[in-house]
Amino acid sequence: MTSKVAQVLPGVYEIFLPLPMRPTIINVYLVDCGGGWALVDTGMNSPESIATLEDAFAQVGIRIEDLDVIVGTHHHIDHFGASGELRARSHATVYVHQLEAERADRMLMFGRMGPNDRPESRAFFESHGFPIDQFPAAGMRPAWMGTSMYNPVTHPDRHLRDGDTIEVGERSFEVVWTPGHAPGHCVLFLRKEKAMIVGDHLLPKITPHVGIYPETYGDPLGDFIDSQMKVQKFDVETVLPAHGGIYHDHRHRANQLIEHHRYREAEMLDLTRAKPQSAFEVSQQVFGNEERPIYHVMAATFETLAHLEHAHLNGRARKIERNGRILFQAA
Repeated sequence: MTSKVAQVLPGVYEIFLPLPMRPTIINVYLVDCGGGWALVDTGMNSPESIATLEDAFAQVGIRIEDLDVIVGTHHHIDHFGASGELRARSHATVYVHQLEAERADRMLMFGRMGPNDRPESRAFFESHGFPIDQFPAAGMRPAWMGTSMYNPVTHPDRHLRDGDTIEVGERSFEVVWTPGHAPGHCVLFLRKEKAMIVGDHLLPKITPHVGIYPETYGDPLGDFIDSQMKVQKFDVETVLPAHGGIYHDHRHRANQLIEHHRYREAEMLDLTRAKPQSAFEVSQQVFGNEERPIYHVMAATFETLAHLEHAHLNGRARKIERNGRILFQAA
């Protein structure tokens, strides 16, 4: 297998790993630290991804067993799914935010459950207007859940903390906590290189998903917007994303993402001015009601909910409980 690997900065290698869903590729970053090797994100634990990673390492001149540090930007399968396998082989020190380790553990627990084992989730779906009875329960779960493709480390050696610095050989990785897409999402700033490894926080073409689910607390969209403002304080010349090409103007992209969500909120609130509506009803109008995979319908609903809840918390929408449903209306 011939993998794609490119040296994008001195000693910093971008490796393209395959995914069986969209996006179809994740970019992970192998860093020669001059006395140690660090890998930021891992890909998923599929035979194709592991083989591609092994081939890429061989092209650089090392093996998986040579890794010293593994950092997960967040717990999602494409970013942290192979961390257990890679730690077992390399004995590398694994870093991930505590909130992400907890969520990885929860995802494993959900994978051991049947699709009908969480009645509280059903109540949550119904309260936001989602017609859960119209869809097969099995389709509500990603296909990889409960399989060996997700093999995350749930007890990391170190927790990522905002403002901490990870020293590996001659390199320094500054940890910047950027909640929103995931509550413990972190990016890494290489100050000397003026580079930032951004995970899913600052993708060049894709708007990262921000949603509210049964286990979500607070205001994830507000957190995401605050995190976009936060990263603009750093002097960055090279942005290294998990999906899409490397780019250079991180402030411009951060502002684009902020404006996108402001526009999307205004669009959603306009739909509720005539009458209060559920998150599902609004999502069908914003994202379209044509037939599509159930997982996409869910994501659209709960991304809509994140916008409506953010508007409510900031006084731009009213939340109304009526006949077991939660409805929103522009204030």
